[in-house]
This record gives sequence, structure tokens and C-alpha cells, in this order.
Amino acid sequence: MNAITSLKSFLLDRVELLGAPFYAHADRLAVPHDDPHDALAAEAPEDHDPADGQAFAIDYVDHAGNASHRRISVWAVQRNVEGVPILIAKCHERQAARAFRVDRITAVTDLDGAKREPLVRFFYETFGFLWPKDAILAPAEEDADLRWDRIRVIIRKAGVTLLAALARADRDVGAAEVEEIVFFCERACAAEDLDLTGAERERLAAYVARLRPTAEAVDFALDTLFQSGTEAIATLLRAGMRVISADGVLKEQEAELLDAFCFALTGRHVR
Repeated sequence: MNAITSLKSFLLDRVELLGAPFYAHADRLAVPHDDPHDALAAEAPEDHDPADGQAFAIDYVDHAGNASHRRISVWAVQRNVEGVPILIAKCHERQAARAFRVDRITAVTDLDGAKREPLVRFFYETFGFLWPKDAILAPAEEDADLRWDRIRVIIRKAGVTLLAALARADRDVGAAEVEEIVFFCERACAAEDLDLTGAERERLAAYVARLRPTAEAVDFALDTLFQSGTEAIATLLRAGMRVISADGVLKEQEAELLDAFCFALTGRHVR
């Protein structure tokens, strides 16, 4: 097994072991007896936009009129022939991949119980699309939204999904780990001549805190990282070492593995 395959296994194994995320309104969770119409085809289409594993709860009404309230982690966005965005996600109630049309999502709730309104703003900030199609955002927010789109592109390429996966490996993500990931993202943006404002930093911290990457999101992020060259790999793995030690508890075996991966892939050590 080569270093690339080993690193993939290291991260994917940890993601697969994660259980469903804690939810403040767990008493509201409910799904219909079955929902095969929302299941993904055996081979999901490749024409999708990647997402980073944003996790939240949705109120959803399927094509048969069945209502549900469930936790999902989104790893891709597709559009059907009608142009309706579809969230491709892990449904934590089904423990399986599902596809959710956004025109059937009636409400979104963060896992801490805060409702996200209006939905048009939530979809745009989180995934970068406008829905409904004729929705109009306030002109004063246009510049901020364009900058946020650029920030999301930069941090995705830099590997924010992978750092979130490492932080979630022990299930609990504290403020110190979020802060370390945000610091990494700030430096990635600065390298692209984009200095974050205080408001953008707060927005980024909230975005990072909601990340619960799926195996699919991690796999895509790793493929992107390996195409970015040895410098990007070394930078990411060094940041990964800081993230897993940010809470003051460093698992020596994981630290040694990250160091070994970095040396095998880049010829450099992270320790």
C-alpha cells in the first residue's frame, strides 16, 4: 500500500467511525417508513458541485407528501433537468446517502437548535446557489457574497474538509480546534491576496464548526490535495498536526502516522 492510499485509509476510516452528530432537538427527528425514491442510484452522476460536509437538520416533504425531520451532511450539489438544486447528503437517520430537492426543504435548523432563515440566504451562503431561481439578494450584500464565494473556493482547495475530518476523529470539536482551522484558512486566503475581515472570520468559524465531512467529501478533498503538489500536502499535514493537538490531548500514534505520511509524500517531517 503506497503513501497516498494509506493516507486515504487513515482519514476515511476515522470518518466512517463517526456516529450521528448531537442535535439539540433530537426529539423532533422523524422519517417515513421508507424513502427509496430519495435514494441515490448505484452510480451517482459525476456532474456535481462538491460540498464540504456541512451538517444541519431539515424539514423535508417527499414527492408522496411524507414529511420528515432529519440530520444530514451534504457532500455534493446537483441540478435536475428542471434546474432544481439537489443536495446529495448522508442522512444520519437512514445511515445512507440520500438526495434532497431544495424545493421540498421547508426549513433548516442548525444542530445547536438555531433556525436558519431566510432559506434563500442559507442556501447561498452555504452552497453558493440561489433558490428560488427568481430570488434577489440585497444589493448591499453582493460584494460580501462575492468575497465569501472566493473564500469557500480557496479553503476547499487548501483542504479545510480534511482538517475538519481530523478534528472530528475524537467526535468532540472544541473552540481551540476550530480556531486552529480558521487560522489555517486565513493563511490560505492571505496567500491568495485576500485578507479576511473580522466579520468574515466569524462567518468562517461558524462554517467550520458546522463541518462534519462524509467519506465522499473527504475522498474528493484528498484527490484535490494530491493534485496540488508537495508544498500544499506538507502545509496541510503540518496544520493537521496542530489541529489534533489543539485541545491539549495528542495521540502519539496519530501524530507518528501523520509525520510518516508527510515524509513519504513530500520528503519532509511535520514534527
